[in-house]
Amino acid sequence: MNNKNPLKAYATHGLIGINLLFFAAQFTGGTNDLSTLYQLGLGPQAVLGGQWWRLLSANFLHFGWVHLFSNMLGLYFIGRFVEINLGVRRYLLAYFISGIGSMLAFTILAIKMEATNQILVGASAAIMGLIGVICAIFFRIWQRKKSRYAFRRLSILLFTIGVQFAFDLAMPRVSFLSHVLGLVIGFITGATLLNDKDFKV
Repeated sequence: MNNKNPLKAYATHGLIGINLLFFAAQFTGGTNDLSTLYQLGLGPQAVLGGQWWRLLSANFLHFGWVHLFSNMLGLYFIGRFVEINLGVRRYLLAYFISGIGSMLAFTILAIKMEATNQILVGASAAIMGLIGVICAIFFRIWQRKKSRYAFRRLSILLFTIGVQFAFDLAMPRVSFLSHVLGLVIGFITGATLLNDKDFKV
């Protein structure tokens, strides 16, 4: 694991800033106005019609202050950990691959299930992707060094993910599917991006 100064997680701060700018822009129509969110959010039918940019923009929109605050709090702590350990380039790759990848997979599944009248917004799929990256980091450490510390951390992460998924299933407005997709894509991406230099200690 790299031992870098956590105060230098500039990419994480930048992502939070972009999310705040998008949220400020939403005030023109109301942050809880579905018609406003639909202008940039993920609508499977719109993506199918060629508006592929929604796969990116939907990651920066939020349905109200609570949605924004919870996601930005998670991004601040989770994002900094991943950025500090993987560096800016791989961190941003993992973030956007998880976010855009989960939006694309969600769109494909929604079209196949003929459930195209949905709107999906929020950074949570990308953040779940970062949790997947952290799982990949601790799994790799445990796999290579049989570290009890890594095993305990991985166990705690899996328990936390279980609690999160239980919460998702209990909340009708929360997309359980996008969170699962983000987590899986993030784990695969993290496992792919990791290399031997990340495990010097």
